[in-house]
Amino acid sequence: MRRTVPKAVACGVVLAAMPMLAQAAGTALAPPAVYAPDTWQGKNTAVVRVLDRLDAHVEVLSVPVGTTAHYKSLDITPSRCLQRPPTLSPDAAAWLALQDKHPNGATFQGWMLAAEPALGVFESPVYDVRMVRCEGADTEPMLPPLPKPVAPAAPPTSGSDTAPAPTGDNSSSNHAGNPDIPDAIPDKQETGGVY
Repeated sequence: MRRTVPKAVACGVVLAAMPMLAQAAGTALAPPAVYAPDTWQGKNTAVVRVLDRLDAHVEVLSVPVGTTAHYKSLDITPSRCLQRPPTLSPDAAAWLALQDKHPNGATFQGWMLAAEPALGVFESPVYDVRMVRCEGADTEPMLPPLPKPVAPAAPPTSGSDTAPAPTGDNSSSNHAGNPDIPDAIPDKQETGGVY
């Protein structure tokens, strides 16, 4: 046996929920708090990935800032390590000094970014070094406190949802007097043009 709900009861449920819907629609929410795009947090350890092209061995090294790590004939010295705050797209950057101890070995000193590895390239025929991330304790620069966003003011409700009646002379053109918009479509089509 199929039970049907009378339309009056269904409409009553919807109408009873209307004040809650109106209240939810009229509540203004503050935008999310986000750090400025140029904000970075200092960390005390740089994590780099080293590929030895001779034997295809990959090693991930955690190197504390201010110290030197040795991998085969490569010396890795990070001076700074910075990462983006969690409210921004992830990225990390480290100021690295790299020295290959092979005769005529390559050297590098500069910033390496995790999200843009092509901006800082260690040009060595033996090693490929990439920045992975920063980790460890927070150091300078420190993150500033997040800004406190303010909720926008809700527009006043007038109680009337009807649109205002048009004013004017009820002519067929709603743009009378505007020289940029013609009042009527011309009777003849232009001829002679290529379309």
